[in-house]
Amino acid sequence: MKKASGLGGVACAAWVLVGLAALGCSSTGTGNKVGQLLGRALAPENGQAVPLVNETVVLLTYDDEGNIVMAEVGTTDENGEFQVDVEAQAVVALVVNGMTDEGMAEISGLYNPEEGVVIDKVLDPATSIACVAGLSAIGDGSITDEQLDDERVGNLEDAADGYILANPDFDFYDADDRAAAVEAVRASTDDGANPAP
Repeated sequence: MKKASGLGGVACAAWVLVGLAALGCSSTGTGNKVGQLLGRALAPENGQAVPLVNETVVLLTYDDEGNIVMAEVGTTDENGEFQVDVEAQAVVALVVNGMTDEGMAEISGLYNPEEGVVIDKVLDPATSIACVAGLSAIGDGSITDEQLDDERVGNLEDAADGYILANPDFDFYDADDRAAAVEAVRASTDDGANPAP
């Protein structure tokens, strides 16, 4: 796979793609399904983590030209849980959008699907910040999708979790707060190359 080309253009799924310019979007499927992604989408609401119930799950992958391809691949259940089959590849993102009392929540996470492997992950604000950080790094050419491996994803997620804990006034529903978090996570980990400080 090649790195994502350019930035600017059409927003495909959610704020996951905000700030990533020129991303190509498509509704093409993933073909042969060989790996399984499990998870639960939780959004902040009045100081609690609430499940995004009966919401569409969107899969973001890269095509051979390095463009992001988007496909609806399922829905969450009454507990916010989902199960998605995908092709083995370097990196994919899952996005779940839903409404809470505080506004539209767009929860996402990065996965590195492998053939025959089941990966289980809770998606929340920290995984969402890490997801945007990772896709942004690919989008601006700082790293390739192949470089965004499990270790980098883990470093980004740890840094995002630490950032949220260290900033009690962080508002996940505020675009400026999210952008600041993404920037801080990228800088503190060198786009996931280093562990969270």
